[in-house]
Amino acid sequence: MRILHGRGTVGPHAQAAVEEVVAKRESGVPLAYSLGRADFAGLTFVVTPEVLIPRPDSEWLVERGNEWIKGQAKKQLYLLDLGCGSGCIGLTLSVRHPQLKATLSDVSQAALEVSSKNARRLGVIRRCEFRSGDWFSEIRRRERFDIILCNPPYVTRRDDPELEQSVKRHEPSIAVFLDEDPQEFYFRLARRAIGHLYSGGLFAVEVGYDTAWPARCAFEKVKALRRGHEIHDFAGIERVIWGIRR
Repeated sequence: MRILHGRGTVGPHAQAAVEEVVAKRESGVPLAYSLGRADFAGLTFVVTPEVLIPRPDSEWLVERGNEWIKGQAKKQLYLLDLGCGSGCIGLTLSVRHPQLKATLSDVSQAALEVSSKNARRLGVIRRCEFRSGDWFSEIRRRERFDIILCNPPYVTRRDDPELEQSVKRHEPSIAVFLDEDPQEFYFRLARRAIGHLYSGGLFAVEVGYDTAWPARCAFEKVKALRRGHEIHDFAGIERVIWGIRR
């Protein structure tokens, strides 16, 4: 490694740390994992290889939730961040809205440890609860929420040419790849979600370029869910499918 236009001296420990990060990046390790943090929606989150790296794509899901929350008159709202990973979705909204109480759920205990650490760093841990379970398995039968948000795995092909090699090689496959029929998956998810939503509550999911249509079809089959207009990113790709509990 060569330093250009450097001023002063760099200590051996600092130089070794920089060289380690550079070497990892050259081998394909995402920078966020080497640094142990990633920026998302104006906040900084701790990340490890056990969680998906927060991306701007997911900020569309946060903004859908944010706009819905701002339109509510209730003094306290209950949110479920399903498959929370680093917690970037539920915790960002918790920071923005003090009336929010969040339940963050993930099948990975390691991911829950990361999200708990982020909640503590962001000062919202007293309004958060963490549960280890597969989708709705740890949600009590009669438990209800005002808003349920989910960024599920949505890459349907492991040889997808659109998928970066660093994602395929280094990010947790359980959070990346959807190994079942997308429409059946989203239908099952939506059916379970409406059973845990108050009337008028929001259910929204993040989707990829090849799972948006199956998700739309699945939402339309759930009669208790009134589907809203899908949300596109600046490139015109659908990012969020959402509906309101009738």
